[in-house]
Parts: sequence; C-alpha cells; structure tokens
Amino acid sequence: MNKIKVVDENLKSVRVNDCINIEYFEKECLFAINEIKIKVNKSTDLEIEINLSEDNKLNFNIDLKEDVKLNLNIITNGKNGKVQYKYNLNKNSYLNLFKYQNVDSIKEMIVVNLIGESAKIDYNFKTISNSKETYDYHIFHKCKNTISNIKNNGVCINDGNIIYQVSSFVPKDITGCNVVQNNRIINLTNNKCEIRPNLYIDTSLVEASHSALIGKFSDEEMFYIKSRGIDEVSALKLLITGFLTSDINNKRILNSITKDINKYWR
Repeated sequence: MNKIKVVDENLKSVRVNDCINIEYFEKECLFAINEIKIKVNKSTDLEIEINLSEDNKLNFNIDLKEDVKLNLNIITNGKNGKVQYKYNLNKNSYLNLFKYQNVDSIKEMIVVNLIGESAKIDYNFKTISNSKETYDYHIFHKCKNTISNIKNNGVCINDGNIIYQVSSFVPKDITGCNVVQNNRIINLTNNKCEIRPNLYIDTSLVEASHSALIGKFSDEEMFYIKSRGIDEVSALKLLITGFLTSDINNKRILNSITKDINKYWR
C-alpha cells in the first residue's frame, strides 16, 4: 500500500508508486502553513499517518483524475492542531475514505469539490474526543449525478466536546445528485456537543437527507446486553466497539480503535 507519514507539520516519509504524485510545500514565513499536494492519476490505495504535537497547522490538497478510484485511510494521533483537507473529484472518480483519530484537541476544515459528472465520495469518520474537537465540512456538488455520503461517529469522554458542522451545496440546474449526511455523537460526559447539519439545495431534482443524534446508548441496548450476563462496563465497551468499528475494513484503523478502546475501557 502507498503510505505517507506526517510528524507535526513535516512530511517525514513517502512510499508511493507511479499512481500518485506528491508535492510538499514548506512554509516560508511565520504565518504560512505547510501544504501537501497529492495527485492521484490511477486507481490505488493510500494510507496517511499523522502525528501531532503542539499547535500544528497543515493543509492537504488531494486531486483525483477522471475515472480514478482511491481507497484512502487516515489515522491521526497526538496532541492538537489545525488541519485543512481539500478533495477535488473529477468525472467518474470515487473517493472511499476511512478516517480515525484520537487527539487531545483539533480543529478541521474539510472541503469536498465534486467537480465532474458522476463523481462520488463515501466519507466514514470515527473519533474518541478527550477535549474540544471542531469539524467544519463544505461539500460542493458542482456537476450533475454526483454523490456525497458523509458519516461521522464520535464518542466523548473526560473533557470531550465535539462540534460537527456539515454543509452540503447543490446549486440550481445541477440535477440527479444524491446528498446524504449521518452524524451521531455518543456523549458520556456532561459537556455540550453540537451537530449542525445544513442542506443548501436550489433544485428539486435531487435526493437529499440528513440525520443527527446526540446522546448515550439507549436503555434498551444496555438492557439487552446486560440480560446476557454481561456487566455494565463490559456492555458499554461492546456498544462503543460496535459504534466505532462499524463499516471499517482497514486492519490498521481497526487495530488503532481497538487499542484505544482497551485503554479507556479496561
């Protein structure tokens, strides 16, 4: 598999084949931000590992050419930072993205440009929040028959606080699009969490939906597991494991999630 490793704000290692081109732009002044540009020319897989220390800032710009499928896995660990991701999908391209992070705090902006006809993104994100995490999504359907399926699952513990703001845009005369948002936060604290789903649809010839849920697991879910002779802590651990590992098919991400669950719920 193609792999990129980022430590703090620096591109530390790159191992990619001829399907991918990488450009790294290091900041030239105090207020600039390091940027990694990734161009995907042929269908392939890519794994990005990010390790943050204090107050890191980083931009990713990922372009998919026409008729390209990218399976992208992102794992982020460490302290805190601000990261911007920009995904540009051309005609008939498909981005299948699985992402997991366990950081002290983070602020992210995610921009998805569905530029070409029949471009599609499946975005599946999981997080365990120990402090403030803010995610601001902007999904632009710029051509007809484009598809966006955004799914965010988060668990808040300790001082955890999650804000999801997800905005999807379909302008007038862009038809045949499918716009889906699914956001859920399991809040195991007394802290306030927020989900702000926005659908800006200027045409009736699309399918669009969103769901947003904040809360704990239901009494029925807990009762069902405990009725099988499982104690409350173990029942909660089972439910969290299912919640965070559902739909994840990358072994590295599954191992990271399992390791962190075992750390927090012994």
